[in-house]
Amino acid sequence: MPTTDSNEVRKKWWTVPLGHIVWFIMACFCATLRKRIVSLEGPDDKMGDYQCVIALWHNRVFSPMHVFRYLVKGKLTMCILTSASKDGTMLATVAKNYGVRSVRGSSHRRGAAGFRDMMRALNEGGMMCLTPDGPKGPRYKCRPGVVRLASMSGFPIIPACIDYSSYWRINKAWDGFVIPKPFSRVTITWGKKIYVPADITDEQQAEYCRMVEQALAHGSPDFGPLEIDN
Repeated sequence: MPTTDSNEVRKKWWTVPLGHIVWFIMACFCATLRKRIVSLEGPDDKMGDYQCVIALWHNRVFSPMHVFRYLVKGKLTMCILTSASKDGTMLATVAKNYGVRSVRGSSHRRGAAGFRDMMRALNEGGMMCLTPDGPKGPRYKCRPGVVRLASMSGFPIIPACIDYSSYWRINKAWDGFVIPKPFSRVTITWGKKIYVPADITDEQQAEYCRMVEQALAHGSPDFGPLEIDN
């Protein structure tokens, strides 16, 4: 896994200690959650059995690393994209505590270098997890990065729809960040694979972005709960 330390990556002395504190709080919350995993590809399709590019909404990042760690179980290295900002340093610390590797970059800083690092992580046998509407929105609008990554790598996009039976929502945050309440149920729906051909046009890229948005629509509170039989 490549190093991404550079003058473009911002951090303060307090970002790493704060990341450890945030991880501890998240781990305590997530340990109480009742977990349910559904694969739309069928019961034999399991996370961690193959390389892919996972897409989930930015406001649902509270629980996935906790859940994914138990699903992948060391079969593949999970990698996430975090921004090169101070907040990204904190999130990278949280990810490291979960055994998840970080690639630093965003459309605002280290964009090209971050994309190259994501490609390298996939070429080295990892799987990438991205928030296509991050880091600053607009909410539930897919940016083209996830589509370009799938197109250039040849690995499918897997929409990860995340639904909580009970949660708090931070309405002042741009993404309406969602925090599951203790002892609530988290349902992660492992969506159908979206394969993106190589050398797509701008028009095709926009169409695949719409496909990702549609696939993830059930995983956002604005669209209502995911309807799955208990």
